[in-house]
Amino acid sequence: MKSVLYVTTAFPTLTAFIENEVKRIHGRGVRIRVLTLRPVGTEYQPDHAPLRDLTTWVGSPFDLGAWGALLLWTLRKPHVLIPDMLRVLWASKGSVYALAGHVGYLPAAAKVASIAEREGFERIHGVWAHFPATAAYLACRLTGKRFSMAGHAGGDLYRMREFLAPKVRAADFMTCCVRGNAEMVRKLEPRGRVHWLYHGTDLKRFGAIERRRAAEPTILLVGRLAQTKGFDDAMRALGVLGRRGLRPRMVVVGDGPERANLERIASEGGVAAQVQWCGALNHDQLAPHYAAAWMLVSPSVLLSNGRMDGIPNVIIEAMAAGLPVVGTRAAGLEEVVIPGRTGALANQRDPESLADAIAGLMRDPDELERISATARGSVTETFDVDRNFEKLWALFEGTAEGSRP
Repeated sequence: MKSVLYVTTAFPTLTAFIENEVKRIHGRGVRIRVLTLRPVGTEYQPDHAPLRDLTTWVGSPFDLGAWGALLLWTLRKPHVLIPDMLRVLWASKGSVYALAGHVGYLPAAAKVASIAEREGFERIHGVWAHFPATAAYLACRLTGKRFSMAGHAGGDLYRMREFLAPKVRAADFMTCCVRGNAEMVRKLEPRGRVHWLYHGTDLKRFGAIERRRAAEPTILLVGRLAQTKGFDDAMRALGVLGRRGLRPRMVVVGDGPERANLERIASEGGVAAQVQWCGALNHDQLAPHYAAAWMLVSPSVLLSNGRMDGIPNVIIEAMAAGLPVVGTRAAGLEEVVIPGRTGALANQRDPESLADAIAGLMRDPDELERISATARGSVTETFDVDRNFEKLWALFEGTAEGSRP
């Protein structure tokens, strides 16, 4: 592979898994650009700052260049654009969310096609299975370029399956970062070339963190403050623990739309004084919290609209740093959080169950230390970012089993 266009939502971001892919692909001497449907990100890991130079926002509804590209493609290839556009819209008819997004990003898809053709990119890769993959698919249909895609979590695979099967069928390959998600997509489209491939984590960075567990029991929450994270249940579990005579500190790293609601729940539950709000932090700023916490709590939930997490990268980072994880039986966490080995599991949307899991580890420091050592070792084989990137690279090169050459 000599060149590739990545189509994604926002980029760069603090989550870093797509950023790590782009950085490594660029490092192989491949010509790569990232086209975003949302404005170019302003918060990201410091070592990803150079990636902004590779990034262009194409999703603005006021981009006259995108509307011009749509007009030109309509004139040049109406026999391709119009039937495909109608197929996408017909598939979206039952969902206002899918229909609005597919209509709204149609000019962006045309602009992606124009950039791919003008600059001679050989492949267009939709980084998320919903709108970015649709834009990439349409651009490939217009230009004849190679098409591939990735699926991650509830926002792109479960909340919106409209037109998912045709994209999977058309792709040279599709990757899913959760085994259960890959199995779901294979059932949806048995003819697809779907590969289960974890993102991976920089084990050298996080494995080098020296554990210095705080004297005071400390629970760590890391992630965007959004409903899928289930952090409201963690706040309620803190109240349950208090009624049992346990009063750990809770450190919350991240920001997002649920901040005010979480603060309200903590205040009403009488635990506000136990909670420290750190805001969004980069990896270097986060490292001391991984070192000091007793455990990471990741109580992911499945929302009624289908949205949910995949396997949050922070879980793998925490394990690499030797931090036990308390998770929920949701969103694929059972694939990595193994009770008695890497942490403990609770029922989702059940603060009592979550408090039970937390208390079980809090009351047994020796067990914490044993799990800490086991957690570090458990991620080495499966979640090494360098090893997993080589698997992705083989898919791009067409040399992996089950990929289209």
